Amino acid sequence: MTSTRSSRDERKNGAFRRVFWWQLRNNRVFSVFFGLWTILSMPIVTLSTILGNQAYYTDMTNWEGYTAESVAQLYGQTVYYNLLAFLRTGVFLVLMLYLVVYCCNSFGYMHTRRSVDLFHALPVRRRPLLLGGYVVGLLTSIVPLAIGFGLCQVVCRAYNVPLPNAALSLWALFGCCALMTFACLTFMLFFLVTAGTLLDAAVSLTATAVGWPLLWDVLNATMNQFLPGYVSVIPDAFYTALCPFGAFYQLFSTNYTILTGMYYADGSSITADLPGLGIWSILWWVLFTVALLLVTVWYYGRRKSEHAENSFCAPVLRGAVRFLLSVAVGLGLADILGDMTNSNQVYFISVLVGSLGTYTIIQLIWARGFRKFWRAVPAYLLTLVACVGFLYCLYTGGLGYVTRIPDLDNVVSVSFSLPDMAGDTSKECYLAAHGVGALDVTYGDYNWGYFNVEFTDAAEQSTVLALHQAVLEKYPGPYLPYGDGVSQYSTVPIEVTYTLANGSTLKRAYYVPLYEDDENIFSCIAAVQKCDTYQLYDTFYSMKADDLNGVYVSQYTSEYDYDASNYELTDEQKEQVWSTFLEELNSADFSYDEGRDEYIIETDSEYDEDYEELESLAGERSYYISMNDLKYADLNAEQQALLVRLLGEADAATAEVYSYGFSVPECCVKTRALMEELTEANGEYYWYDEDGEYAAAAGVESDLPAEGETDPADSVAADASTDEGDVVVTAFDTADGSAVG
Repeated sequence: MTSTRSSRDERKNGAFRRVFWWQLRNNRVFSVFFGLWTILSMPIVTLSTILGNQAYYTDMTNWEGYTAESVAQLYGQTVYYNLLAFLRTGVFLVLMLYLVVYCCNSFGYMHTRRSVDLFHALPVRRRPLLLGGYVVGLLTSIVPLAIGFGLCQVVCRAYNVPLPNAALSLWALFGCCALMTFACLTFMLFFLVTAGTLLDAAVSLTATAVGWPLLWDVLNATMNQFLPGYVSVIPDAFYTALCPFGAFYQLFSTNYTILTGMYYADGSSITADLPGLGIWSILWWVLFTVALLLVTVWYYGRRKSEHAENSFCAPVLRGAVRFLLSVAVGLGLADILGDMTNSNQVYFISVLVGSLGTYTIIQLIWARGFRKFWRAVPAYLLTLVACVGFLYCLYTGGLGYVTRIPDLDNVVSVSFSLPDMAGDTSKECYLAAHGVGALDVTYGDYNWGYFNVEFTDAAEQSTVLALHQAVLEKYPGPYLPYGDGVSQYSTVPIEVTYTLANGSTLKRAYYVPLYEDDENIFSCIAAVQKCDTYQLYDTFYSMKADDLNGVYVSQYTSEYDYDASNYELTDEQKEQVWSTFLEELNSADFSYDEGRDEYIIETDSEYDEDYEELESLAGERSYYISMNDLKYADLNAEQQALLVRLLGEADAATAEVYSYGFSVPECCVKTRALMEELTEANGEYYWYDEDGEYAAAAGVESDLPAEGETDPADSVAADASTDEGDVVVTAFDTADGSAVG
């Protein structure tokens, strides 16, 4: 039955106070245990971290070049992040366990008919009866956290350890923890109120908490399988939007940049990543929790006592949970089995079997058998129709997602990343195969950046759009996840990002199969590589002979390995190598084709055959010129202006750009011959051949010991004391055969 009477003191909130104190006494054992654990463990962990690292951070001999202030800040950062690690494991898990035990103990009466009749017969209205226990759960979980954070701050101040941004970081973190505790408790209470049994509540809560992020992950994977060029369009916040437990856990691992007051070694201020919630996340969880609490209170006021031990308490919620889990499991199972068999037939059958099996299992749990199973068949058909409709949408191109290319008039800039391969045999495309298309930059003290080419010129943007259109011709519809796909071993990555006039971005990432007859796409790649903006990102145009680090020659065959290098070139030798290389690189006869060998394959060929073909080329020698990194002052005016635009004047002035070396092609005959001469003069490294004997590289004379003779270096190697597993490599000068290293 349902009672509508209230206590005599209800106008003075007497009913709420009585329920509050009764629930507090009823849960005192669990509350005291959780409170003591939280209040004691957090400062103890903080204190142990401080004492364990005190000797290291107070001894300035370990911090040469650092100021005392910057070391103290690093000390505080270490303490702070150790506390975060403990919160993620020692506090979060215990808190969730406490909330589960508390909710079952305080609100479990709703799921037993004798208990619910007794509670609803009390002279207390439904609202204070529910909210009294709810507030007790909030206070007994949040107050110990507040005390624990406060004691951590006291410990840090007692030992003069400055936490990041002083007290703000700790109390901001506590505020986020309190908000997520509020959300988790409300989430649990909602399912307890809307379920008829504890089992139903547990199934619904678990299915939602696990099934929701699983659903979005599976949807993302499914779209990636069907749609060429797909880049995730699902925001990370969606994965935990209905799963406060996951969002609470991510609170200690998802980082947001906050000013922290910490410093570099030179005393300049920096920013650091501290856990927290973004403003939109805070707004979402406040609105979500308040709305869910209002719905819970409203539904509890209308909940009949007869719903106890009844599995059909909230049919709408039950249907939503079944739909959620059935779609997630069906598509997830299809993705796994389809990938294992590479079969579209298996994929679609798995969708049917997985969704139907999950739907049946959940219905059996709720209905306690097949008694009312057929009543749920129409609901399953709606679930199946939703899956089929979603897959058909992907089959036809995702509502134009695959073929969508923006109009040139709406494009502000295009950022493009091409594979490190040549579009044709020209000098520009040869350079593109050696790192053009991105700047790998270090600047400041601890910062680095990897900047892709950004096209702002309309003519160059048109060239990029032509390449994008050529790529789309490799993917004609309709679109299926498996079967006719191309092996990952025979594709190259191509990525493009458009910044549109309305401020939005359009991103695509392709794995393109390139065959011997792909002249159209190769010519489009070459056109992009030859753009002035694309070439501007290559440090080659700022390099001089002084930037040359060394030369390297290697060869691999089934009989022996050969490796010769010279990193001690004189200034005259560097100038000779670089001028010879530039002469051949800029000649009309220059023709580079080695960069394609790794990517171009015969149509319909298998990976094993391609691998064998590459293996057959292993006997050829490779020639490599190593270059030093370039500082800002070493760059030409155009590239200095580019760095200033990307980094700003302050960081650009301290920037250092990573310089890629050059694999010298066969057409550079003079350069190769010169590298052979220089490496022979400096010495060569020899490895054992397949019979365990020394072997010289083919065509190179050396004074290695003949068969049956003793190598003069053997006695040196025998005297060397090495640990087990160490490898000793001996270098021999080709002039006299003596060991040099």
